[in-house]
Amino acid sequence: MNHDPRLSPLEEYEWSLQERALADQRAGLDPTDGDASLGTYRLMAQLLAQPSADQLPADFARRVARQVQPSARLDTRLERRLLALLVAAMAVGGLAVVALYGGAWLPALDQGVLGALLAKPWAWVLVACLGLSRISRHWLYHGEPA
Repeated sequence: MNHDPRLSPLEEYEWSLQERALADQRAGLDPTDGDASLGTYRLMAQLLAQPSADQLPADFARRVARQVQPSARLDTRLERRLLALLVAAMAVGGLAVVALYGGAWLPALDQGVLGALLAKPWAWVLVACLGLSRISRHWLYHGEPA
């Protein structure tokens, strides 16, 4: 037996009794025979080796799977209405910002700036990467909405 420096001599003695009782149980010895100090440990080893009297029902997995399945149809009307309200509030806020501050920066978005932006090669690379990402997501999920 290896010596564990973390155990006190009393703990090591108890551990050796437990190990001897476990070995005796595996050897098929009667729990009541032998050393009295091993009796309790032998009885415990015998009880632990026996299968549990309470067996799971035959359809246990089916019942658990049924409990964890999501309900057929959740009522999401409130969430959809709140989302629509949020989108409308964002749109009204955006229009208010354009109406209040648009005079200062809207002229900068004329055709010259947009044309200069589209003439840059990195803008086309960005568009190509986004397009390929969208297409590859569709290929990966095979028919699931992308």
